[in-house]
Amino acid sequence: MSETTKHVLPNGYTFLASTANQYGTWAKATDPITAIKNAHDHDGSDKVPIYVVYGKDEEIYVSDFGGYNWKTENPPTPIGIFTVTARIIDTEDDYYKEDYPIIQPVEKGDFNKSHKDCLEWMLENISNIEKSIEINKE
Repeated sequence: MSETTKHVLPNGYTFLASTANQYGTWAKATDPITAIKNAHDHDGSDKVPIYVVYGKDEEIYVSDFGGYNWKTENPPTPIGIFTVTARIIDTEDDYYKEDYPIIQPVEKGDFNKSHKDCLEWMLENISNIEKSIEINKE
């Protein structure tokens, strides 16, 4: 990523959005919708799960395997996981994707039978963050 800081809020925090698939893409922005849109644009899929977290810009990043990592002193806040679907215009004369996709919280089964819904994802992530903080206190 470039050295630009356009994605950083005045408080030093940002929204990180990443596709939750095998070959993920990610983006940071000053708001969650722009971060989701940019990650979706980079991915190119018509329908993809994208998670969003809010955290200190210099301390949150996407790992090699698609999950997010952070420094323990400043844990991120999970915002949610969303089903992002391209708006496709398909007429006799034209076929294209519009600039703004449809963004909805993931529902159970959106991608497969075992895929968690948005609330389950958030509760699991909050629990994992709390466990990590407890482990690092010891």
